[in-house]
Amino acid sequence: MRSGSLSGVVVKSIDKAAVRRAVDAYAAELLQRPEVEEVVVFGSFETDTYAPGSDLDVLIVLRVSALPIHDRAAHYRGGALPVPLDLFPFTRSELQARADAPFTRALNASRWRYRRDASDD
Repeated sequence: MRSGSLSGVVVKSIDKAAVRRAVDAYAAELLQRPEVEEVVVFGSFETDTYAPGSDLDVLIVLRVSALPIHDRAAHYRGGALPVPLDLFPFTRSELQARADAPFTRALNASRWRYRRDASDD
């Protein structure tokens, strides 16, 4: 027997204000670490082109890291974010070496960023 509902359709929405509050807290937590210089949100949440199912793209700019790039993300996961997280922890010198990459240009264009307070150094 067929149900009158559209059980195959799931409608979701994203509360951007809740995402913003969660990212604010997550960035504040990250910036407590001495090696973290900056946290940058880029991609669909930064450009307001997100949709249900979008993930949050976050770059963490590090002063230094002894870990290989592919091992770093696990050390910076955290925060109670209401959307999936794509994390990119790079050192400043690694980003400078990729200055012409589309990824780096998107990061440079982002206006959603958190920086360490100069008095914290």
